[in-house]
Amino acid sequence: MSTVDEVKARLDIVEVIGGYVKLQKAGRSFKGLCPFHTERTPSFTVNPDRQTWHCFGSCGIGGDVLSFIAKKENLDFGSALRLLADRAGVEMRSDGKRREEIKTLHDANEAAAMYFHSLLGGAATAQQYIEQRGLDDSAVNDFLLGYAPPGWETLRAHLNGKGFKDEMLIEAGLLIESERGGYDRFRNRLMFPIRDDRGRVVGFGGRILPSENIQTSDNAPKYMNTPQSPIFDKGGLLYALDRAREPMRQSGTAVIVEGYMDVIAAHQHGYKNVVASMGTALTDRQATMLQRQAPRVVLAMDSDEAGSAANLRGVQVVAAATARGSGVAQQRRQPLDIRVLALPQGKDPDELIRADPDAWPRAVDMAKPVVDHLLSVTSASLDLSQPLARSQLVNEVLPVIGEVEDPVLQAHYLQRLSRLSRTSEDSLRREMPRRARQQRRQQMQEAEGIEPATSLQPAPRSRQFREEYVLAMLFRMPEIAHLGAEFDEELFTQSENRELFRRWLAGEPVTEEADEDIGLLEHYREVLNTRVIVTETAQVEAAFLSCVSFLEKARMRAVKEASALALAEGEARVRPGQVAEIALARLEAGISEDASEDDEAEAVASLLLKDTIASLNLHRRDDQTSADPDLSGLHPSRQSP
Repeated sequence: MSTVDEVKARLDIVEVIGGYVKLQKAGRSFKGLCPFHTERTPSFTVNPDRQTWHCFGSCGIGGDVLSFIAKKENLDFGSALRLLADRAGVEMRSDGKRREEIKTLHDANEAAAMYFHSLLGGAATAQQYIEQRGLDDSAVNDFLLGYAPPGWETLRAHLNGKGFKDEMLIEAGLLIESERGGYDRFRNRLMFPIRDDRGRVVGFGGRILPSENIQTSDNAPKYMNTPQSPIFDKGGLLYALDRAREPMRQSGTAVIVEGYMDVIAAHQHGYKNVVASMGTALTDRQATMLQRQAPRVVLAMDSDEAGSAANLRGVQVVAAATARGSGVAQQRRQPLDIRVLALPQGKDPDELIRADPDAWPRAVDMAKPVVDHLLSVTSASLDLSQPLARSQLVNEVLPVIGEVEDPVLQAHYLQRLSRLSRTSEDSLRREMPRRARQQRRQQMQEAEGIEPATSLQPAPRSRQFREEYVLAMLFRMPEIAHLGAEFDEELFTQSENRELFRRWLAGEPVTEEADEDIGLLEHYREVLNTRVIVTETAQVEAAFLSCVSFLEKARMRAVKEASALALAEGEARVRPGQVAEIALARLEAGISEDASEDDEAEAVASLLLKDTIASLNLHRRDDQTSADPDLSGLHPSRQSP
């Protein structure tokens, strides 16, 4: 149980808020005068079952016990948690203990890397593979390549002998948990230690090796990575960034390739501004890391990837997200210029560099901005003398142009698309928002037929887990950043989720130094570990909007329940029929503001109008969500370590 959960479990929200507000029992809830605005008719309710509060008056806000204390005492999340932890008798976890555990995970990975490296010289199959790939001894030693032997407990026995316990090795991803403790995750593989930007070994990539004497499962993946762990997160890592940072700064360019061998070959031939993206699409966190090193990023893509409009739109969304980032530090950085290097058919960077080392820098220099590249490859594949082909060109390219943040660049690309499609710029500009709305509706409709096994892993039923599901998508999927920016923190009832959303929105990191002792780092890792597997941007957006719709409807339902409760209490104190008469008169007169609290009947009439509005909003939301993808049968799931 996290510190946040333990504090909430030990405190009763009615008791805590009752110390600030005089609460009266009203059915299953409690009501009172809102402490955040002046009123005479109670509009503030506390729900002990849900452990939440809400003001449906002029505030229109709500949350949990942490958010109440933070607002009432004017505290940030951490300070409010410390205050309540002291009241609950919960000892705030010392960051020293967890830091020591994190250090042990780093030490275990470092020890494993040295052990694998020490075995490489005696592994004939590994040496043969390295020789075939043209790597010299210097590159092998610089990147600390190693060999994982075929035994099931070889690494385990070695690290146990050095004092590392099985539970830490399992948490580090080096062992797979079993009834007897654990067994080696990596067996008969060429090992690539993966370091963070500070040079610490945080995980491994392992390439399976052929062997006549070792039986290998046909289902064994060619490459295997360390699973998600407290120190290993693929979306926030770039292979060899610790070695490439200075060359990136000097050249002003960062190059991203797909494979470890591609990186090592590039570095061996002197091109040391090259990193690998860990087999994932470029994330906004990776883009932000690169943005600190160089203003220009070149993506080396194979011909299929480079010709995919969906892939390129995802890349452009990441570029737009870095341009939209907030905060002083973001404002001082230049927008990220992301370009595409389309590799020759059937060639990877490793082969290209080994065949002609001088061709690599020329190819990097010739890389085109994302939209330029998409315009070129799409128009070249179509017969633009045909109207249908020109329409297809607009369909493919216009959404990507819509993601360009710079208005001057966007105008330039609209001009080019206008000439190629023989469509006026004004028509294209008007079409952009309409296409975006149309595409979103289509995504929601298509999502109904998505098979969960191939697109969506189980999404959570409960509100709390849906909040975490939404956050997981925001943190891990930059293509929906534009959707997340449309909402505010009131979407979330849990304070820890509000704080994470606020951090995401402001571009503020969650760090060990600042957030471990308040439990936010642990919760952040749990959120990132939420299983969200989607194959297309359309599916990501559909799943996100469906969960948001659920959360908004739940919030509206809470407002409706609270307003109905207060209205019933108010009507009991005035003449029957009087409230409806006043409300109707106010409605016909177009009076929407709150009534004077000097007249109780007027105040209750205001409650009636608000309750009616809450009902209408809830019914509208019901209508809008009737076509949402059915996620009701899905359940919460975490990624297994």
